Amino acid sequence: MQLLTGVYNARFDDKGRLSLPSRLRTALSSETVVVLPGLDGNHLMLMTPEYFEKEFSGPILSSPMAMLDKKKRILIRKLISPAQYIDIDSSGRINIPLKDREAFSLPNKGEALLVGTGYAVEIWNPDVYEAFEADESIADLAQSLYEEKE
Repeated sequence: MQLLTGVYNARFDDKGRLSLPSRLRTALSSETVVVLPGLDGNHLMLMTPEYFEKEFSGPILSSPMAMLDKKKRILIRKLISPAQYIDIDSSGRINIPLKDREAFSLPNKGEALLVGTGYAVEIWNPDVYEAFEADESIADLAQSLYEEKE
C-alpha cells in the first residue's frame, strides 16, 4: 500500500456519501475501507482492511488473554468494536452512517476535510480541524520528538 498523504476538500452528498479523491482511491487500492473513531479528537479514520486487521488492531488483540486487561478491553470497545467495513461504490464514494457523522461533528451534507496520515485517512469537519491544528506548532512537535531521542 502506498502512503496515504495529502489534504483534500471533499463533500458529503445528501445521502451521506463521501467522495474519495482519485489519488486516495488509488493509494488505498481496495474496494472496501474500515471506518473507525479517530485517535485525536472529533473525527473518523479510514484505512484498508488489511492494515486494520494486521497492523492496527493486531497489536491490541495480540494475546488471547487481551480481554483480561482492563485498558485493552476499554480500547477494544472504544476503537475496535465501532469499526465498520464500508464498500467504495463504483463512483468512488463511501456511505458513512448518519449516527457516525453526527457523533463526530461531520456534516449531514456539505464540506469535509480528508487528511492523509500515512497509514490512514482522517475525516474531519473543516472547522473542527482548523481549531485542532491551531493547538500545536510543527516546531514544538519536532522539538518534542528530538528530546525523546536524547
